[in-house]
Amino acid sequence: MTSASFFKSLAATTLAVSFSASVSAAIIHEVSNQDQVVSSCGGAAYGLYTNGLALGSGSYCSYYYSINPGTNFTRFDDGTASFTGTATNQFGVEATINLNLFGFTTDYSPVKTGGGSNTADWGFYTNLTEDSSITIDGTEYFARLVGAPDNIGSKPVFQYGTGANDKTGEFGGSVWLDMYSANGDALFVEPNHWDINFDLGPGFELDVPAPATAGLLALGIAALRFARKRK
Repeated sequence: MTSASFFKSLAATTLAVSFSASVSAAIIHEVSNQDQVVSSCGGAAYGLYTNGLALGSGSYCSYYYSINPGTNFTRFDDGTASFTGTATNQFGVEATINLNLFGFTTDYSPVKTGGGSNTADWGFYTNLTEDSSITIDGTEYFARLVGAPDNIGSKPVFQYGTGANDKTGEFGGSVWLDMYSANGDALFVEPNHWDINFDLGPGFELDVPAPATAGLLALGIAALRFARKRK
């Protein structure tokens, strides 16, 4: 058996075991940078923009973070979603993103149309849980949607779909985030909000396992990704 075949077998087995204890359906998309780059920063690719927070360098180029492999956007059938993973700026500073979304709808306005105005396949999440955050260099910054809860109907919320990354016509998404300290002090808020602009890979549907088998699910996905790379 080749190593690729072995890892495919491992992936199939672990995923099957995980699904046997499933509790709810979900669709998982792998997240990557949108295609635009920052030419004035050496062509830096980015998905996260930390407006006003310069770490690793005093240059504004340190605001731009490239999304790392393993970052995922997961849509659950109960109208909630999660966006989790990491991103790194060109000076080696890493951000850990942990957003938990709710309030799903297929009809929302206003939207960001920098990637296109056809919203036929778009979806929206209109709120974040209070523990949603982005942690950078040991500091946890708590996130709120610029458009919610105070600006529903007047500011954009979390959007995804074809062209929804607000940069190109690719399938992806975007969100504007106001950032606060742990005690609620406003740190980086409109108009100095942070942005996430991203592309999404094809979604694959699965049942989310009970906590006891969550590790097996992660192992199965990792093995499948490794097997594909070995081809």
